[in-house]
Amino acid sequence: MNKLLIILLFPSFIFSQIINIETKEESNKNVLSGATEIEFDYNKSTETDWEFINSSYLRWNIDFLTILFINEIDLNRAGDEDFANDGFQHLRVIYHINDNFAIESFIQNQHDLVHNIENRKLAGLGLSKVFSKLGIVGFSTFYEHEELVGDVINYDFRLNFYNRLVFEIFEKLTFSNVLYFQPKLEDFFDFRLALEATLIIPLSEKLSFNNSLSLSHDSSPAFEIPNTTYQFKNSLKYEF
Repeated sequence: MNKLLIILLFPSFIFSQIINIETKEESNKNVLSGATEIEFDYNKSTETDWEFINSSYLRWNIDFLTILFINEIDLNRAGDEDFANDGFQHLRVIYHINDNFAIESFIQNQHDLVHNIENRKLAGLGLSKVFSKLGIVGFSTFYEHEELVGDVINYDFRLNFYNRLVFEIFEKLTFSNVLYFQPKLEDFFDFRLALEATLIIPLSEKLSFNNSLSLSHDSSPAFEIPNTTYQFKNSLKYEF
C-alpha cells in the first residue's frame, strides 16, 4: 500500500540524531511501492523565512527479499539562521527467513549541521523478530564514521536495539510506538536513545490524521548541542 504524507505542522524542535526507518518497513504485497513528499514554505516580512522538505522512499518486495531505499532532506532558514539543515540516505536489504524472523543489512549517509554533524556514515547487520504482543524487536551492530563541526572525528562500533509496537486503543484508533537504544560497544554509558510515538485517527477509509511526538537523547552530543531534543508533528496521511 503506497502512502502519501502531507505535513501540516512542523515546529522547530529537532529530532534527527537517530533516524526512524522502521515505519517504512510495513508489510506490503506489492512488488514495487513507494511515496514522495515535497513541501516548500516561503514567508517575507521583516526577514525572509523559507523551508524545503523532500521525503521519498522506494520498497521492492519479491519472495523472501525486501529492498528499501529512503532519501530525506530538510532545510529551514529564517534570516541568516538555520533551524534545520539535515538529510540522510538509507539503503536496507531484508532477507525474510520466515514470517517471524528476518536478517537485515544496511548502509546510511547522514548530515545535520544544526546539530553540528557534518557527516555520519554507518554500515551494519542485524536480526529482527515479530512477536505477537511485543511487535517487531530488532538487534543489530553497526560501524559508524562521524565527522563533527570543529574537526572532531569519531570511529565507533555501536549496538542497536529497537522495538516497534502498534495496537488499537479503541475501534480504529491506533497507537504506534518506535523505541531505539544505541550504546557504544565498548562503553554502554555512551548511548543514544530515541522514541517516536504516533496517534493515528482515521477520518475516512483512506485518510487519517497523525499526531506524533519524537524524543531523542544523546549522552555525548556534539559541542554546544543539548543532550535531549524533541519534535511535535501533525500530519494527514492518504493511503491508496
